[in-house]
Amino acid sequence: MDNEQASGSQGIYHIRVQGQLDEKWADWLDGFVIAPRANGETLLSGPVADQAALHGMLNKLRDLGLPLLLVVQAACPCPKQKCPRHGHCQECAGYHGAKGKLAFCLRERNRWDKLCVAITADG
Repeated sequence: MDNEQASGSQGIYHIRVQGQLDEKWADWLDGFVIAPRANGETLLSGPVADQAALHGMLNKLRDLGLPLLLVVQAACPCPKQKCPRHGHCQECAGYHGAKGKLAFCLRERNRWDKLCVAITADG
């Protein structure tokens, strides 16, 4: 365990699955922000406390029968570093959602997305 994990800080994870997932699942999925995409995929973003919490989240997605397309831990990709919502996925998504917009990390085809390493689920 590295020092960052030992200090209790949370990492932000972006998880992409095959299939459409409605926002009503957000509470069951530990408050992750859910963004269905036009291509039949869904992007989930949110903080994860530790590896046990991440595995719990992945187990829930498995139980729903949603194939994993991408799992990546990344700092908040929003270019507005001084934003008071920077790194607070639910707050950021709620703020932008109230304006009828998507948060930066939930928009399709952003530059951060190209840097992610995809891992696919085995059969």
